[in-house]
Amino acid sequence: MNILHIEKLKNHLTKTIHPCYVLLGEDDYLIKKNQDLILKISKFKGFQDSIMIDIENVQDWKKIIHFYQQRNLFFKKNILIINFIAKILNKTLILKINNINNLFHKDILIILKLNHISNLIKQHQLLDNLKKYSILISCFTPYRSHFINWIRYEIDEKNIKIDEKAYLLLCEHYEGNTDFIHKILNTILIFYPKINITVEKVKNIIFDCFNFTPLHWINAILKGNQKKSVEILNTFFEKKYNPLSLIRFFQKDLLILIQIHRNKKINIDEFLKNNNVWSTRRALFKNMILKIDKDIMLNAIKILLKIEINIKKNHNDSIWIQLHELTLVLFKKNIKLIK
Repeated sequence: MNILHIEKLKNHLTKTIHPCYVLLGEDDYLIKKNQDLILKISKFKGFQDSIMIDIENVQDWKKIIHFYQQRNLFFKKNILIINFIAKILNKTLILKINNINNLFHKDILIILKLNHISNLIKQHQLLDNLKKYSILISCFTPYRSHFINWIRYEIDEKNIKIDEKAYLLLCEHYEGNTDFIHKILNTILIFYPKINITVEKVKNIIFDCFNFTPLHWINAILKGNQKKSVEILNTFFEKKYNPLSLIRFFQKDLLILIQIHRNKKINIDEFLKNNNVWSTRRALFKNMILKIDKDIMLNAIKILLKIEINIKKNHNDSIWIQLHELTLVLFKKNIKLIK
């Protein structure tokens, strides 16, 4: 299955406008970026007006039929955005989506936004017709080579001059965080136009304009990115973040890891779903469970208890030392138990 990435979308749209574009994925930034690009270029080709129809269930498909029935001799070229807010698929809805080509018209450009059901669509064998007659555009959060290519595209598109070290900093430590990279590059574009951007300037911009959350810290730990997790923790310390909030988030995810580790026969995907772990984070838990053992988890629990005691006693300096210890303990194997 061929999926177009944003780096190649502009060139494609300049050459031709296809009757239907399918936005696959849940990355909010990429969904907006790709949709805006399609709308912008299609307007130059005569598609001036757009309408969005939300689809939550199969009954909502009647809104699309009604849209087509309203057409008359004076009907202008329109862009129809079909936005799926449904989270599950039934056979009738699958059939409607798969026969999207029946809605094709020379004066109507269709943008199909699949959002939460993107993975189901991507894997579903009954949707070959959709894949055959539509242009699929990746709005999945990019990782590895796709992330590197995407950052390079964004930098080149904005005509930003940046040192190789600064570029690598963004690639290595902020993988998958498209919205963050977008904010950083826009800040550079506004405040430092036509200036070569060094790694130190990028670090300063990151500190000044971006607020990390506990989730960024924990995700860095789960990914095995020790350097990034320590950097985020240092930012929390400098910005006087509440350490109690950090350990509450940490405790929740640690408990999930402990439960998975105890029950070897557990269906991990189902368990993570039942514990409201986002689909984008589940691979991180699977990765971490292969790296840690009961001694490491026991160490983490002991450090958490010490931190709780120190918070109650207001020993602020030692709390941050222990938070660093907590961060680093999950990167160690065969570690001696803390007494």
